[in-house]
Amino acid sequence: MEQYKTDAEIYAVLEREIIDLTIRPGSPLSENPLCARFGAPRTLIRMVLQRLKESGLVRIVPYKGTTVTRLNRRIVDELIYERTAVEAKVLRDFTPKQRALIRVRVDAYEALARAEAPDYNKLYEADRLLHETWFAAMDKMYLWSTLQNAHADYSRFRMLDTMTTGGLAEVIADHRNLMNAIERCDLSAFEPLVERHLYGGIRRLGSKLTEEYADYFEPEK
Repeated sequence: MEQYKTDAEIYAVLEREIIDLTIRPGSPLSENPLCARFGAPRTLIRMVLQRLKESGLVRIVPYKGTTVTRLNRRIVDELIYERTAVEAKVLRDFTPKQRALIRVRVDAYEALARAEAPDYNKLYEADRLLHETWFAAMDKMYLWSTLQNAHADYSRFRMLDTMTTGGLAEVIADHRNLMNAIERCDLSAFEPLVERHLYGGIRRLGSKLTEEYADYFEPEK
């Protein structure tokens, strides 16, 4: 039995397991097993499940139970479209200090990706930090935070891509190409490079989205 004292601690564990797909989309989350797992009272578990619902990670149906939400493909597509448009505009002329920080974070991602047994949660965080860097450099952190708020579908889609497609070498190359464009201050290169990078998951997953991982997604209406 895992011992956690607060709803925030239990929430963090379950959020991570849903995001990294340890708990698959569509899986039930029953109160009794969670109480036993965390050594927590039912009232605390209900608070956690309510927070997960507010984050879009679970669906609670009265008298039927709680299940992990499936991904909405339309929302994923729209978020990628939005991020492509926004990030291509955010990337601009950086100071030497800002470019140095971007290089550090590109290198950090690459080091994690080239490990014999990559830690996908650390890779996810390293990629998030890299993208956050240019929003911070351009003083657009409110914009970045709004993009991060819609993470229930997109974060899991990114994790699915990272864990299953073997596309880390391609992501490394994307980051390097973006870094080179930033070094050259090649504004015309940013949009196509960002578009290629952010749409890479759809390209790599391809038919698996409708075949192997179809049950991860809500049925299309």
